Order: sequence, then C-alpha cells, then structure tokens
Amino acid sequence: MSRWAFQFFSPIILFCLMLIDGQLSSFFAHLFAYQIFPTSHLMLIFLMYTVRKHQLPYLLIMSIVLGIIYDSYFIGVIGIAAALLPLIVMFVNEIQTTVFQNRWTKIFTTIIIVFAFEVIIVVIEIIFKIFDINFVTFVVKQLAPSLILNIIFISILQFPLEAFYRDRTRKDREVKREVR
Repeated sequence: MSRWAFQFFSPIILFCLMLIDGQLSSFFAHLFAYQIFPTSHLMLIFLMYTVRKHQLPYLLIMSIVLGIIYDSYFIGVIGIAAALLPLIVMFVNEIQTTVFQNRWTKIFTTIIIVFAFEVIIVVIEIIFKIFDINFVTFVVKQLAPSLILNIIFISILQFPLEAFYRDRTRKDREVKREVR
C-alpha cells in the first residue's frame, strides 16, 4: 500500500477499530456476566504499528482527533484521551527502534501502553470525581482482564500486522523491480 493510501486509510481504520473495541468490550463484559470488565484496545495496538508509517505531526493531529472522538464515545469528558493518545504516539515514536526489534518487545510495549492508558484514565476520573471506584476493584475487575485480553490480541495479530505495516527497504523494492 502506498504512503498516501496509509495516510488516508489509517484514521478510518483506527476509527473503525475504536468502534469495534467498544462492541468487543461490551461483548466480553456480557460474557462474564458483568463480574469482570475486560476492555479491548485494538485501536492502541494498531496505533503502535501506525507510528512506523507516518510523520509525527500527522500522527499527533490524528491522535488528538481520535482522542476527542474516544472521549465523547467512551468517557463522556473531552480531554482525557485527547491528551493521552498523543502522549502514547510520542512515546512509541521515541522508542520505536527498540519496540520493533522483536515480537516480545511489541508485547511488552502493548502491556505498558494498555496499562498506562487504563490507569491514567481511572486516576483522572477519580481525582475529578467523574467516576467513583475502589482502585483495588478496578485492578481486579478491569485492569487485569484488559491486560490479558490485549496480550491475547497482540499475540494473535502480530503476524498480520507485521505483514500489513512492513517497511519496504530500498533492497526489497529493487528485488521487486528485477522480478518484473
């Protein structure tokens, strides 16, 4: 896929994944009879890979817009995810040479991103009294199941994501030209 196509389709893919995340989270909460609330974060997983394909200014604008939509769709207070998503983009952009060395670092980065995203949102909601929950209950009923669910997702999706977001080097392009 060309660079232009990635710039056009990335926000659309991430937006659709945000909607799918909401549906999957509702499905899993219903599946476990609302005793635990695993939250799907496919959008964050794809966003981690998207950092490799775009320039930082474009990513920041895209993540702010997606954050505003995420806030209005999930949280109800605009500003929390709109601030967190650009911070996640900058974090992954800074460490991308380390993140994309092997599959284990991708899994660990997913754990860090999901953990930070979930915890920071809940801490802000507790501080501003938007949401009232015991932090231990949050860890047991939402954070741990969310981490397990997203570790499963990143483990399953690594091969397709690597194929979809692969970087073509000059050598790969030259080999492709020679084949023609």
